[in-house]
Amino acid sequence: MNELTTSSERSKTGWILVNISTMLTASIIFWSYNNPEGFIENGIGFRTEVFSNIFIWIFTLIIIVGYIAYTIIAIPFVKVHLFTLSWLKVIGIWAAIVAGIVEEVVFRHLLMEYLLTIGASAVTQILTSGILFGIAHGVWVLFGGNWKFALPAIISTTILGSLLAVLYIMAGRSTFAPIIAHILINMFIEPWLMLSAVSGKWDSK
Repeated sequence: MNELTTSSERSKTGWILVNISTMLTASIIFWSYNNPEGFIENGIGFRTEVFSNIFIWIFTLIIIVGYIAYTIIAIPFVKVHLFTLSWLKVIGIWAAIVAGIVEEVVFRHLLMEYLLTIGASAVTQILTSGILFGIAHGVWVLFGGNWKFALPAIISTTILGSLLAVLYIMAGRSTFAPIIAHILINMFIEPWLMLSAVSGKWDSK
């Protein structure tokens, strides 16, 4: 890692992740403060029936493995550092957990439940959730000023977001399985994806 990126780039990545993670952690505390049990059951979707359907977890595993595989093929920089341990990785794990929770609550639970209340079909919910998720995640590519990676990033995260939306519906509109998938994906690919975006280094050399 030291040969591919500078100390300044790693520090900037750490600073960005710490600030993002702090804000996301504050969001979780705010949501759960008055009614932690309600947030766990409704926001996080931790309900016993989620564990009774094996197909939910098979699909969850397919999403996890598929997206990690795509990322390490598309971005060799991430592949090289996939199992690298450092202070930056510790921050990345924190970011993975809080981002996985907050993003799934926002893009799956809050957004899709709102769309349901206004009569949107399941397909509309899935596509809207996926597209907005993809657009939101295309922003990190612009940190490195590399526009040619922006469209692939938006497309790939739109597909991921749509699959997580399908999983949300499969799981009886519980965010628990999507949160688990999101956290595990992030735990593998971060902070290297963010460092790649900050440094503009997408290749392994």
